[in-house]
Amino acid sequence: MTRATAGAGAAALLAVLLSALLTGCTAGGAGTAKPSASSSADAAQHGPAIRIVSPEGAVRLGDEVRLVIRATDDGAPLAARDATFEVLSGPAAYPGGFETSATDSDGVASSLGLHAEAAGRITIRVAVGSVSSDLVIDVAAP
Repeated sequence: MTRATAGAGAAALLAVLLSALLTGCTAGGAGTAKPSASSSADAAQHGPAIRIVSPEGAVRLGDEVRLVIRATDDGAPLAARDATFEVLSGPAAYPGGFETSATDSDGVASSLGLHAEAAGRITIRVAVGSVSSDLVIDVAAP
């Protein structure tokens, strides 16, 4: 292989990797609570989905853990439905084992009673009607 063909091959590989990086990656790492997509992205969505609106990252141990979600089906809000929040794993609990609140006209519901007991990753199952999703929140040490 000549130096010219090796350079051309490296340039082609770099172009493919850069293209994949720009089109296939999103901000935020696994396990980080992320805000929901914009309503224009929801309109293009197919099927039911539950997304975290808040918090937008790790919460600090000792801070109030307020989980806000948005539930949609084909981009349309799942309004006026019960949303049930339940801890599946991690150092947190709800008084009584779970919490329920109603979605508003935009499909948004809040959980205010989550108590983080230690730093770590918490997995919460959120169910709105027959739609459910496991969401992850990180709790950072103070």
